[in-house]
Amino acid sequence: MQKVKPVLPLLVIGNILCMMDVSIVTIIMPKLQSTFNVSLDDLSWVINIYTIIFAAFIIPFGRLADKMGRNKLIFIGLCIFGLGSLGSGTAVNLNVLLIFRAIQSLGAAIIIPTSMVVALELTDSKNRNKIMGILAGSQGLAVALGPCVGGFISQYWDWRWVFFINIPFIILILLRLPFVLSIKNEQTIQTKNDWFGTFLSIIALFTLSLGLIKGNSWGWHSQIILLLFLIALLASILFLFWERHIAHPMIDLSLFKSRNFNAACFALILCNFFLGGMVVLMPTFLTKIHNLSEIHAALLITPYSVSVMIAVVLSALLAKRINHKFMIGTGFLLISGSYYVLSQLPDKDYVLQLIISDILLGIGFGMVAAIANIMVIADFHGVQLTSSQSVANVLRQVGLVLSIAVCMSLLTSYLTTAKSHTLAYSYDRLETLHLNQQQQKTIKKKLAQKLNSNHQSINSNQSSIKVPKVVISEAKRHTLINTHYQDALQHIATQKKVTVD
Repeated sequence: MQKVKPVLPLLVIGNILCMMDVSIVTIIMPKLQSTFNVSLDDLSWVINIYTIIFAAFIIPFGRLADKMGRNKLIFIGLCIFGLGSLGSGTAVNLNVLLIFRAIQSLGAAIIIPTSMVVALELTDSKNRNKIMGILAGSQGLAVALGPCVGGFISQYWDWRWVFFINIPFIILILLRLPFVLSIKNEQTIQTKNDWFGTFLSIIALFTLSLGLIKGNSWGWHSQIILLLFLIALLASILFLFWERHIAHPMIDLSLFKSRNFNAACFALILCNFFLGGMVVLMPTFLTKIHNLSEIHAALLITPYSVSVMIAVVLSALLAKRINHKFMIGTGFLLISGSYYVLSQLPDKDYVLQLIISDILLGIGFGMVAAIANIMVIADFHGVQLTSSQSVANVLRQVGLVLSIAVCMSLLTSYLTTAKSHTLAYSYDRLETLHLNQQQQKTIKKKLAQKLNSNHQSINSNQSSIKVPKVVISEAKRHTLINTHYQDALQHIATQKKVTVD
């Protein structure tokens, strides 16, 4: 334990930075949308490109670390992540942002698995569960903290500081790292990377995500969506076939002979799927639907982050005393309860229910994530220990990728439906204004442009619909008042007659 103590804080900070950047952009989506003038579908790739590349390269970079030296590769990964953060913060359009988000993700794919193996190697078997709980918990906490931190930063600074904030931490870690880890003369292992398997996994994840995101706008039964799902299925099947027959597979399929490993993997995918649902939808719900500021939204999400931190620490400490199945089952029950409370949120006075939901989800996720990460490595040693941890990292990202894709698809669908209903209601109300055909036509055109525009959000506070001024003569005004007055009197008289009868 003494060997890992000076290194662990640096590894935890690195893990937090990498995982926080999965979710930190969710709170600044409205600002990115207005800055770059893009649709919500296109903007979702700011998150997806990060998680897909992250998931696809975790295992190959884990192998590369064995070949080059883990300490050295962590140093390189931090430099790459810092470069990606700097480029993302200075991006002038969405395409540039996506390129540098991809670079960020490559750095994260190096840092996360390599740092976890380094920490485990420096820890004795007695304290392995504790170290795994700390690192895995810091990752879950980081994803939960992302929107909160992003909300504070974007409220008081510019959205670009969401990315710039990484740089001073990266510099501090780089300056300190050579003093606690030997960069030169490391022991290396000659291994081969499965780049074709990596390519197949990228194709499968990318086509599946694209199909889920674009399903509503392109049509679920359209040829292109069906083709994307077919490619994802074929790539997955080919990937499994390739992994079974290659000498140095990307994923050691013998890991799946362990029941503990299988259960833990399924739990990780599922809990990260539900985590992604909260992280993606809640900032949008609070900032767009309830028109809250980023800082206000961040404060309402904070109880979730605190709950995750407490639950992870306590679960790791109690892991040897309480049955693992019981803890994971209880965690999922709490997550289910959280989503039920969320589904019952009222239009007004929703804060208390939201906080209760935050706490339930935080405790549930913390319990599942901590115990599942311990179970992942329970049956393995040596090379298989490294492989099991790498696979677990991949599956965590797969859960997030699927969650982001599904949630973005649902969100886009509901926004489209809401726009359609709003437009229909607006047209109906126009008929009661006694405007001439030309005036109605002009207003309808303005409404359609605003509601169907890809460049503005439906609830944007910064935009307003400019309605042409309508001039009504004094005589017509008195006539309209008289007419409505008589209608009101007649309505009251009718109501009284009904009551008497």
